[in-house]
Amino acid sequence: MSKINYTPEDLVDHNAVAAIIKDKNGNILMQDHVKFGFWTIPIGKAHPNQSPRTAIKQEIFEECNLHLKKFQKIGTKKYYYVRDGKDVHLTLHLYEIFSYSGDLENKEPHKHHQQKFLSLEKIKTLQYLSDATIFYLEKIGYKRPAKL
Repeated sequence: MSKINYTPEDLVDHNAVAAIIKDKNGNILMQDHVKFGFWTIPIGKAHPNQSPRTAIKQEIFEECNLHLKKFQKIGTKKYYYVRDGKDVHLTLHLYEIFSYSGDLENKEPHKHHQQKFLSLEKIKTLQYLSDATIFYLEKIGYKRPAKL
């Protein structure tokens, strides 16, 4: 994999927010992430002093054109990364989305090659998954490495 071009926001400690969004058939919304090369549930960063609850609503609208109506935090996990020689600590806030409105649209194609609803069985077979997606799989009792 080529060198990742981190943004300044990637190199400081932050809160991250991620969402489990399902279609009417129970398939999970996944995004093919350009910068990191993995498949991921929708994920983003909270701005400094922004609550995770506000951030998840903003991120999902900015990325997917969806307005969250009913959702709940289902987990929190701390991560540590070394990026460009810098120590970065982040706290992931994982939400399950129960209802939303709007028409799904990839509003950030420069960040996601594609986004689509995939079955849980298909997600389990993807070559490379984000830590947020792995965290969700662990929450539902399935363990696997990020890379197969």
